[in-house]
Amino acid sequence: MKKSAYQGRKILIAAILCLISFSFAGTGCRLLRRDKQDIAEKKTEEANKKADAEYENARKQHYKHQSKDAKKMMKQTEKQAKKYNKPKERKFYSKKKCG
Repeated sequence: MKKSAYQGRKILIAAILCLISFSFAGTGCRLLRRDKQDIAEKKTEEANKKADAEYENARKQHYKHQSKDAKKMMKQTEKQAKKYNKPKERKFYSKKKCG
């Protein structure tokens, strides 16, 4: 009687261990492997950072090669662009000031 109870426990423990190992090795579990989407996002982010840095360097280089008059015009254009590109508030949605 004691042998059969001991064998039953062994089978139960083996079944539980198999169940746990299948849950880790299954396709639904991502604990043991990296997600391909995360890897792709990191590569894209790094490429974007590199492209932004190259663009900024090219812009600075272009600015350095300009004459004083051209630099002055560029500053004026930048100020005007900031002024014109501000989002306009709608009268219906604008906040009313009390007082």
